[in-house]
Amino acid sequence: MVSGKYSALSGAVAFEQNLDNISANLANVSTVGYKKSNVSFESLLRGAQQIKQATGINYTRIRANYTDFANGPINKTDSPLDVAINGEGFFKVQGQNGVLYTRDGSFTLDAAGTLLSSSGKPVLDDSNSPITIPSTDGNRITITGDGTISVIDDSGNLAQIGRLGIVKVDDPLKLQKESDTTFSLVAGGQEVPIERPSVVQGGLEISNVNMVKEMADMINTQRTFETYNKVLKTYATIGDTQDDLGTLE
Repeated sequence: MVSGKYSALSGAVAFEQNLDNISANLANVSTVGYKKSNVSFESLLRGAQQIKQATGINYTRIRANYTDFANGPINKTDSPLDVAINGEGFFKVQGQNGVLYTRDGSFTLDAAGTLLSSSGKPVLDDSNSPITIPSTDGNRITITGDGTISVIDDSGNLAQIGRLGIVKVDDPLKLQKESDTTFSLVAGGQEVPIERPSVVQGGLEISNVNMVKEMADMINTQRTFETYNKVLKTYATIGDTQDDLGTLE
């Protein structure tokens, strides 16, 4: 009986963690550049070990938490500093401990003309240097499809500023989520330059979370979690009854 109780407990803990994951996805359904988190489950005992040692009782846990990097829809904003990547790739920004990667292209300029991410991190060019745009008073900023940034003055003169650093990574599993919509590259991962990125000026990529699917997953996960709790309550009731009956000597 004890093994069955712990089996139900492990299932309840795993599905509670999944509920937390789904809640985080739903909370970011409108977040620019957010990528959905998924979890996968596994059984601790397998094959003959489960049948012989655990007499058919098994234990569940979260095997992995991974990110779905599928593209989200691009919303038109017409703001010259809003940029979206159409296809694969990441913008590079300067984090406190190194380069970070993001799909959030809602950029701004500070007083010095430095191009910043939505969280205030300097946006990097294709040589890993911060991008600085001179005074834009009366000038128009253009960003071409390959990420090249230029400024056009009132006379139509064009001055090229630089090119957005846009790369992909050899193994997306090597990207680790940070506190915002950025990712860090863990040991063993390598960035790969994209020769012809596809950049859309005046648009933002929103979250790739499907709210309808997440709500359905939440309902199913909640029901399974409640089932495990009912099983645990049943075991508690059985235990109380045994204590009341006592044992035969």
